[in-house]
Amino acid sequence: LRTHTRRLTALHPPEKHGGRTMVQLFEKGYGKDAAGIAMEAIAFARNQGFDVVLVDTAGRMQDNAPLMTALAKLITVNTPDLVLFVGEALVGNEAVDQLVKFNRALADHSMAQTPRLIDGIVLTKFDTIDDKDLAEGSFQGLKFKETKTLNRF
Repeated sequence: LRTHTRRLTALHPPEKHGGRTMVQLFEKGYGKDAAGIAMEAIAFARNQGFDVVLVDTAGRMQDNAPLMTALAKLITVNTPDLVLFVGEALVGNEAVDQLVKFNRALADHSMAQTPRLIDGIVLTKFDTIDDKDLAEGSFQGLKFKETKTLNRF
């Protein structure tokens, strides 16, 4: 499921990859409410007997108040099991700064009394850096609900 409906370029690449991986794409078009799309997709997935719904909010900037408000709404309305921050390993400590700002923005823009924050991280683009331990080490002092290492190439 992709919920970034503002940028036209965000609407097309997933079709290519979804077809290759047998992942069904739930898409409702351009300029729609992300929280509503996620709610529809989750209902659709339940009706189809799917085990997992991955909601990709693509390219949110922590300093963009309207996008962070929409993200906080999406999380509050849909109560996901897990909220993950996806960052690039190649940015190093900047990813930690992004994560901290994301959590702050989620807290500031949430409609809930107790805002839901990020549960964990996914680091991408490990193939672009030499010191993989250094990239992971940047996040050592942060506490998450759950930590899993899927694979590191």
